[in-house]
Amino acid sequence: MSKHWSSTRRYPRNSPHAAARIVALALISSGEVKPSEVAVLEAMQAHEQLGLTQQEWHDVVDELCTDLLASTTRGTDCLIDSRMIERLLGDVDDVRLQRLVLRLCTAAINADGQIDDGESFVMLAAIDQWGLDPDGQELLEPLLYGLDFQVVRRGARWAQPGRNAKGRSTRTPL
Repeated sequence: MSKHWSSTRRYPRNSPHAAARIVALALISSGEVKPSEVAVLEAMQAHEQLGLTQQEWHDVVDELCTDLLASTTRGTDCLIDSRMIERLLGDVDDVRLQRLVLRLCTAAINADGQIDDGESFVMLAAIDQWGLDPDGQELLEPLLYGLDFQVVRRGARWAQPGRNAKGRSTRTPL
């Protein structure tokens, strides 16, 4: 049985730490941090773009993992629910900072050439909560859905994702 993640440390709104925590969430949302994802963020100097030292970046990632692990008991999974993601995304409401976070998340998620369901969930939540101009959304949709996808009106309800013949996640509107 999973336990919901109910509490975490709070960072000031629009702070480098609040933004970095969202990037860290995207980084760990597949269940593992892949070397290619770390390498892309290092090559982009993500910590500097966010206004953090490398040690502060590592501290944010470690603190997020510690908070997530504290919400579980031995032998259980950590459930990162939509309310928690919504709260974390709500800590960044500066549009320029949101776009930076989206660029960094997209780069990390795309680094291994595979979009896992957890990664897609984080990105879709960010796009939905923060909004994204149509041109920007067009650029991200292949990353989020793969090359074969159906565009559905934003805010539409979705049925549970399945898998297509290529093993990619699919979503259908209700």
